Amino acid sequence: MALNRATQGTPRPTTTGSVKRPNRRITARIACRLSVSYAAVPGEWRPATAMDLSRLGCRLRTGEDLPRERKVSVRVEFRMADEPVLTVDGVGTVMWTRLEGLSFQTGIQFDSEPEGLSDLLGIAR
Repeated sequence: MALNRATQGTPRPTTTGSVKRPNRRITARIACRLSVSYAAVPGEWRPATAMDLSRLGCRLRTGEDLPRERKVSVRVEFRMADEPVLTVDGVGTVMWTRLEGLSFQTGIQFDSEPEGLSDLLGIAR
């Protein structure tokens, strides 16, 4: 059996199914356990837990399966003793969702860096 030497050792692009997925993370994520709220429908805020957070996105643990491409609002409130509550609001797009145990993990990419998020990340480290 002859081997085609032109293709030997040629790396194949990483794919998931038939879709090529580039690494979209531009900024480092910080692991956390922050109580947050999100609204997939304007004004209908629901509780969630932020599992990690970066300047351009987050991973939330939610109680529902959010569809890809859904626009969501995310509100992070960070509390420290004897300090005012730091609230950061952002809008983003659901990039992925998967069931893990009894809850869902949801990756959200912010449309732009939410104002005050860099400050919150600096404190949360």
